[in-house]
Order: sequence, then structure tokens, then C-alpha cells
Amino acid sequence: MLKVNGEPLKYVKDMTVSDVIKAKKFSFPLLIVKIDGVYIPRESYDATPVSDDATIDIIHLISGG
Repeated sequence: MLKVNGEPLKYVKDMTVSDVIKAKKFSFPLLIVKIDGVYIPRESYDATPVSDDATIDIIHLISGG
């Protein structure tokens, strides 16, 4: 079972970072993703697999003024 931002998510075989983002319904375009503390570049989301015991942090970037 994956953990995404501290919440469980059922693992699906061959799941990628993009799949996790879709499953958790993140729609904000600017995200920071870390798997087990390792930063994943945006251009790698489709190609980066996740394991069934991964801890994933997804953070929305917000700017203000």
C-alpha cells in the first residue's frame, strides 16, 4: 500500500507518478513530487514507476504577492 501525503493509496501494478497524481485527483499544474524523499522532475512523471511500499509527497506550488 502506497502512502501519498500520509494517506494510503492502493497500489496498481506498473503504476507511475502520473498515475498517482491522477488517482489522487491533483489538478494544479505546478507540483513538487518526492518518492521516499527523492525529488522527481516533472518530465519524468510518466516514466517513473512507484513501488507498493513507497512514501510519496506531492506539494502544490503557490505564489502570492
